[in-house]
Amino acid sequence: MSRPVALRGVIEGFYGPPWSHDARLALIEFIAERGMNAYVYAPKSDPRHRDAWREPYGADEAARLAALAARCRDVGARFGFALSPGLDISYADDADRAALLAKLRPLLDEGVDWVVLALDDIPNRPGLAAEQTALTSWLADQVAGRLSLVPTEYVGTRPSPYLAELSAGLPAAVDVMWTGPTVCSPTIDAPDARGWRDALGDRPLVLWDNYPVNDAIMECELHLGPYRGRTPRLTDELDGVLCNPMLQPHASKVALATAAEFLRDPDAYDEADAWQRAIDDVGGPRADGLGALARACADGPLLPARHLLLHELVAGVEHAARDAAWPAATVTARDELQALRAAPRAYADAPDDPLRSELAPWLAQATLEADAGLAALRLLQQVRPVASRASSGEGRAAVPDAEAAMIHAFALLFAWTGARRGEPVVGGPRFAIHPAVVQRADGSPGLDVDLAVREDESATDRLCRFALAQYREFERDDAPLTVAVRLGMELVPVEPDGAFTAPAGEAVIVHAGDHATRVGAGDAPPFPDARLS
Repeated sequence: MSRPVALRGVIEGFYGPPWSHDARLALIEFIAERGMNAYVYAPKSDPRHRDAWREPYGADEAARLAALAARCRDVGARFGFALSPGLDISYADDADRAALLAKLRPLLDEGVDWVVLALDDIPNRPGLAAEQTALTSWLADQVAGRLSLVPTEYVGTRPSPYLAELSAGLPAAVDVMWTGPTVCSPTIDAPDARGWRDALGDRPLVLWDNYPVNDAIMECELHLGPYRGRTPRLTDELDGVLCNPMLQPHASKVALATAAEFLRDPDAYDEADAWQRAIDDVGGPRADGLGALARACADGPLLPARHLLLHELVAGVEHAARDAAWPAATVTARDELQALRAAPRAYADAPDDPLRSELAPWLAQATLEADAGLAALRLLQQVRPVASRASSGEGRAAVPDAEAAMIHAFALLFAWTGARRGEPVVGGPRFAIHPAVVQRADGSPGLDVDLAVREDESATDRLCRFALAQYREFERDDAPLTVAVRLGMELVPVEPDGAFTAPAGEAVIVHAGDHATRVGAGDAPPFPDARLS
């Protein structure tokens, strides 16, 4: 049985606008309530964290950092402070070392006992690891408590010259952070972690897990899916896991709540159940709207878009296209798209809900994507025979109407154009990039193009293309269509206006050309249809 991860929490380590102080305080309480016990301050775009690391924090900023540390103590979590001087530090320079210690001193005096030295995202060069080791060793002698290092090489599963040099002189008590096989790792297993530990001389290892982060080239994505792709036995190889959240602090809580469940009890973790609990918890009275959006925004580094529910439903529509039972697949897809379209309305009367402003771009795009998808489903209906039946069995059937189908095709084109103009990703990306840096066989860095490039993965585009292809096929066959209604092998008489009667307990099949539609008593088409008026 795998053990809970001892150190489990959040590292605010993304590029982009740092969170507000209130958002951090709320997040610390949120994760502590769910069994997480760590928060690290490391926002890359805080100038005094990275670009201007030598500059001391002003009185107000220092007071806010002290308040974060105090809140962590109050809720039983550990506060870590990270500094990222790697862009321009002279590692052996006495003045720079003094500046580094002076920057840390106010926090150390406040009782902060965890320092993270972040030397990531800088160019590597020969001799760099030895210089970093010397600085880390010096810093370890200056500060009490925990010291963590984010090395310049932080992805991979095998040794490299840099890692060998780093491990040769690094103090044994300093834990090293690692993001897995790549920057945003789809999967991480125990052998991955063991390989990295071996490369570092079996030092303490903390996973900097880049999920649900959506910074830099991923800003158009909203990662609302659950924590996944980490096996329970991985936790036996780790001394800690810190999740890097999104630019949106409140929306991040969906994924973070599921991560907290996994890290607290890896063997008992149920991804689907944890996800639903997180949506209900974070969404509150608007959980239905949040859930619809989350299902359409669950893809990202941990989940290919083809596994989204919308893609599965589109696949069902495609599969059923030649089957008389196509209305059932259409209804299922329709219901999900209508739920997605209704998501913005859930937040229309919630001006004070912080999720509203965070989700706004994706909620707006959800409307456009849903409108296009629904237009595609309507067009698919228009090129098929339809019928409606009363519960008593009487019904009316109709063949496709060329002009009505053309109007619906135009409606689809207009709606699809609107969806394709938007940048936020909902229902899978049209084009997106992930930072898929990996370790080559010789330990040097490379780019996994297959992981990096996500192209033509939109469920909306897939459905719209399919509907237009079906319309094209309909247009190519201009033979006159007549309607036929069958009950088993028997033809049911049909009046000139399409009226027919069949036993109420039996379903009939309505035929016209190459298409057929199954209709039971009380059934109607998936969408209102003027042909039956």
